[in-house]
Amino acid sequence: MSAARAEDKFPVRPIKIVVGSEAGSAPDAIARALASEMGPLLGQSVVVENRPGAAGTLGAAAVTSASADGYSVLMGTISNIALAPSFYPALKYDPNKSFTPIGLVASVPLVLVTSPAFQTPDLRQFTDKLKKTNPVSYSSPGVGGPQHLAGVLLQRQLGVTALHVPYKSGGAAVTAVIAGEVQFAFVGIPVAAPLVAGKRLVPVIVTSAKRSSVMPDVPSGAEADLRGFEIDNWHALLAPAGLPAPVRAALENALQGALKSPAVKEQFRKLGADPAPGTGKQLEAYIAAETERWSKFVTENRIKAE
Repeated sequence: MSAARAEDKFPVRPIKIVVGSEAGSAPDAIARALASEMGPLLGQSVVVENRPGAAGTLGAAAVTSASADGYSVLMGTISNIALAPSFYPALKYDPNKSFTPIGLVASVPLVLVTSPAFQTPDLRQFTDKLKKTNPVSYSSPGVGGPQHLAGVLLQRQLGVTALHVPYKSGGAAVTAVIAGEVQFAFVGIPVAAPLVAGKRLVPVIVTSAKRSSVMPDVPSGAEADLRGFEIDNWHALLAPAGLPAPVRAALENALQGALKSPAVKEQFRKLGADPAPGTGKQLEAYIAAETERWSKFVTENRIKAE
């Protein structure tokens, strides 16, 4: 009886969004934008707690071990949800069983960039140049992330071979392209946009199904005849498995309300993200599909953690 009353009154204390990366990262900024809007809708403050490490899996594991009462939720990403099982054999959670999905939050595509010296302003010229250049290399923030896997998918679809050069951070990976240490990289749109504007990087395609509102002049992969070339560094809100239905509904309603906020939409736009509203059930199906897709892709391409 008391548990039922607690659920009916949810929330009665602050809610914590756990982010598996450092303050200032895209997941952190997205979580903080949400928190400021979800708080008033829920009638309680919503705070962000950073637990960086192991590609976000430390933060995800912390949430799965928390009480299923709605007061600890995760800002999950493609990395610590869909990709982690392929690269962390000792993972302490199952993306499809350890969480109660609340809803998809944001779609965050990548952009394929080269240096101006490479002289490849479109995909056709980029492909021709890659086929004539040996060796070809590309950078990423590390093995197993969406930036790395985007490079593998590009090679497979274009029929080219490129050496993957992992760096310690996204910033270092971008600098490597600008300096000519590598020929290309897949980069987050908010990082790439000012460098493109300053003529330090040349955009080729974005990895979304349609053009990004932040870089409207850059074609999508589909427009450039790369069918099925969609890689979304998505973000989603998840709670521990076994969350009571009334609590799940309260969080889901607050999330959907926050995503309609003009302030959230504007903050997301600055991050190169598009709000991606949807139900928890839709997110559940999406996670299952994404996990299966990337597990199969990693196996087929014999990609291993280094």
